[in-house]
Amino acid sequence: MTLSKKDLMSEEEFALLKDLINREFGIQLRGDKRLTFHTKVSHRLNILGLKSYRDYYEFIISDSSREELFRLASHITNNETYFFREKMQLDVFSNLLKEIKKERQKKNQNILKILSLACSSGEEAYTLNILVQESGLFIWDWDIRIIGVDIDKNALKKAKGASYTKNSFRLNGNIDIVNKYFTAEGDRYSLRKIFTKNVDFRHGNLLDINSFTDINDIDIVFCRNVLIYMNDSAISRITTNLYNSMTDSGYLFIGSAESLIQRTGLFSPEYNNGIIVYRKNA
Repeated sequence: MTLSKKDLMSEEEFALLKDLINREFGIQLRGDKRLTFHTKVSHRLNILGLKSYRDYYEFIISDSSREELFRLASHITNNETYFFREKMQLDVFSNLLKEIKKERQKKNQNILKILSLACSSGEEAYTLNILVQESGLFIWDWDIRIIGVDIDKNALKKAKGASYTKNSFRLNGNIDIVNKYFTAEGDRYSLRKIFTKNVDFRHGNLLDINSFTDINDIDIVFCRNVLIYMNDSAISRITTNLYNSMTDSGYLFIGSAESLIQRTGLFSPEYNNGIIVYRKNA
């Protein structure tokens, strides 16, 4: 069976799926996204042999494995990312590493833990690892752990492969970045092994990061361009879980178009070279 134009998702069907995504992942879909949403998920009805989007909805909520639910969510998330994105934020991150090291040493702890939420295909997580390695601050007996979390299994598969095309770079003529950190293999670029170690990836719902036993005592969290798509309840849940998962001196980076200034109590904004970074309130 192949869906035709007359099988366009109805307003009622769109509302069912939109509310499901909102409820399960906290992601808000605007009403004007119905056609785009239809285009992205219509092939799933064909693959599953379903006759309508209502049937698709019923299939999802009856699927105990939740595989199709996550597959649906992966179709509506924005996976655009690239290495060294938002350089000014990354410069602040690099400047904070020395302070983080001092805080750890006060506790006689030689461990650095960084979390990359909505990590997509891994460019952000690997960028952070490169900057940590290049800082020269965490050598010898330091335990470096960088964890990326995303709901899209296909994106995570790419992340684990650490092999990229030119689309993962915005070089502006700076080819030295590629030559220094990557090995060219045809039209792809593989990240050198020294920069893939210490990085691990998890599949999961960002609302439930507290379910991961190793996501705790985090020094720095990157949660960029995520909250802007979330409802208020989801933002509160995510920030609360992050607060509980971070060290007392932890830092949170969010997108340049996002703000937590109106959400006092958990994090306080600090201004660093024109960039806002949020510090956990003790």
